[in-house]
Amino acid sequence: MALAGCGGVSAPDVSGSLSAAGASSASSASSGSGASSAVGGSGSTAGVGSTGGAGASAGASASTTVPMPQGGAGAAVDEGEGGAGGEGVDLALGAGDLTLLVVFDRSGSMASLWDERTRWQVANEALMKAIEGVIDNLTLGAILFPEPGECSVAEVSAEDQLDFLPGREFASAWQESVAPRVPDGSTPLELSFRAADQAIARAAELGLLSDRFRVVLVTDGEPTCNDDPQVITSLAAAWNERGIETCVMGLPGSAAAHVLLDQIAAAGGTEKHLSLGTPSELDDGLYQAAR
Repeated sequence: MALAGCGGVSAPDVSGSLSAAGASSASSASSGSGASSAVGGSGSTAGVGSTGGAGASAGASASTTVPMPQGGAGAAVDEGEGGAGGEGVDLALGAGDLTLLVVFDRSGSMASLWDERTRWQVANEALMKAIEGVIDNLTLGAILFPEPGECSVAEVSAEDQLDFLPGREFASAWQESVAPRVPDGSTPLELSFRAADQAIARAAELGLLSDRFRVVLVTDGEPTCNDDPQVITSLAAAWNERGIETCVMGLPGSAAAHVLLDQIAAAGGTEKHLSLGTPSELDDGLYQAAR
């Protein structure tokens, strides 16, 4: 199943179960440096990068532990035949040729079951599997939305988010601070895209737009926080003009938003969103997006 504009290499058949472990996590959002939006004068920016606590602590009853790529965070990569990097040299930010900004839904509906696991667990596992084979070629950042129990979204530099990191460091940080959380809150898609726009401005300052850059939206529902669809699609279009494509993954529960998700994908240069019926389809979609 090829997703136009988002890679195109289908994922190999991956079998084997992933273990679930109970955990709890509490996070606080701190304000990051503001960045100008690609779309001016449209809607309110309130709720992005707000100072203060991120809301109630997230006490997980069933979190996911995903096998880490060998080597752990910040592992040195030995130069082999056709390999990248020198022996004993840690890969730095932007060392590969692709940066992914993952805009990841953690609203309350992500706790719904999908193939005997929650959508949140399935999506977490799929992302880690997708990046495993190319982890040293990737720089990644994540915008998680919403802040727990809220209609707000923190900036990428906030403690509650994952700022841009080399692939191995990102995978380690994701499993330590993101995967154990419990989904909670509404679906502020507009604010998540505004936060993504600020993250892209930060990526430009870091020099991450000189190579391939891709936004990947993973969501299971339609916006529920008085969102302006025109702002969302305009941002995706503005990114596309800068060579940044937007891949859109619609999980079960997103059928009511299929028109908007298609519009976002079209504006972002990937034609249509990927409507996912099974976890293996999500595996394939994220596998393609990471390549």
